[in-house]
Amino acid sequence: MPDGDGDMARAKGGPAVTVTTVLYNSEESLPRYAELLAPSIAAGLARVIAVDNASPDGSAALLKKLLPDAEMIGNPENVGFARGCNRAWPSVRSGYWMLVNPDVEADAGGIERLVEWMDRHPGVGLASPQLRRLDGSEIPVARPPDRLWQPILEALRLHKLIPRSYRSRWLLSGRQSTPELIDGWVPGAALIARAEAVAETGPLDERHFMYGEDREWCARMKRAGWDVGVCSEVVFVHDAGKSARTTWGDRERASREIAGHLQVTRRLHGRLWVMAFTMVAGMVLLAESVDPRRDKEARAATRLRGRLYLSHGLRPSGGVEIAVAYSDDAGPPGAKK
Repeated sequence: MPDGDGDMARAKGGPAVTVTTVLYNSEESLPRYAELLAPSIAAGLARVIAVDNASPDGSAALLKKLLPDAEMIGNPENVGFARGCNRAWPSVRSGYWMLVNPDVEADAGGIERLVEWMDRHPGVGLASPQLRRLDGSEIPVARPPDRLWQPILEALRLHKLIPRSYRSRWLLSGRQSTPELIDGWVPGAALIARAEAVAETGPLDERHFMYGEDREWCARMKRAGWDVGVCSEVVFVHDAGKSARTTWGDRERASREIAGHLQVTRRLHGRLWVMAFTMVAGMVLLAESVDPRRDKEARAATRLRGRLYLSHGLRPSGGVEIAVAYSDDAGPPGAKK
C-alpha cells in the first residue's frame, strides 16, 4: 500500500510532483535548469508548468524549445511571483507542488529524494532542500522568525554562550546544524508543498508582489498545524537573485526584499512591532557596517541594508508597499474559510 502523497500519485499513474517556474528575464539560466529537470519529466516523476510573466526576453520560447513537454501559461503583464505561481495551482493534480526558480539546478535524483523525504514526514506542509551558491558556499534556508532580541544578541556575540544544540534550534540561520522541523520559515527558491496542505490553507498570498510571500506562507501553514521542514539530504545549486539583479540591480533588489519582509512583519505583528523591529535591525546593521574585520564590499552592503530597514520601516505606513495586488483585509486565494 502506498503510504505517502508521492506514492499515491505514482500508484495512480501520474507524476509525484508538479514543478512550477515563473519566467521573467530568465533566459540565461534556462539551459542548465532544463538540462537537469528533463530527466524528471522523462521518468514521469515531474510535470512542469511554467508561467511567463510577460518576460521581455525570450524566456518562454527558449524553455518551450528546451523542454517541449513543459506546459506554458502566459500572463499579459508581470503580475509578480506569488500571483504567477498561483496561476498554476488549479492545474496541480499531483501529491506535491514544487516552486523552482529558473536559476535553481534541481536534478532528478534530488527531486525524487525530496519527494521521498516528504512521504516520510506526513506532517510537513512546506519544505526546502539545502541550497548552495555556484562557488559551493551554503545559502542558509532555515530562517528564524522575527524576534526583537535576536539582532542584538548576535551583534554582541552573546549567542555564542548558548549551547550549540539550542543555538541551532533557536537561531537557525547560518548555524552548524539544522533540525529537520523548524520554528521559522524557508525561502521559495526551491520550495516543495504538500498539495493537501495547500488545499487547506490556500496558495501564496498575492498581496506580496515579490519577497515576503514565502515567510507569510510558512507562518500560515504553521498556524494551521502543518510543520515547516528542511531536507538536508538534498542539495540544489542556486544562483540567487539572478533574474532580480538583471531586472533591478543590487540596490533596488535589496530595497524590494526588505520592503517585502516588512510587509509580512507588519501583517503578522502590527505596525508598532514592525517599527520597533526596524529600529533594532537597522541600528545593528549600521553598527556592523563599521566592523574592521569585514572587507569594504561587505561593510557597504551591510550599511545599505541598515539604511533601507530604517527608511522603509519608519515611514508612517509602517513599511513600504510595493505593487500590492490586494487590500490588507483580503486573504490568500483558495484557502478554506
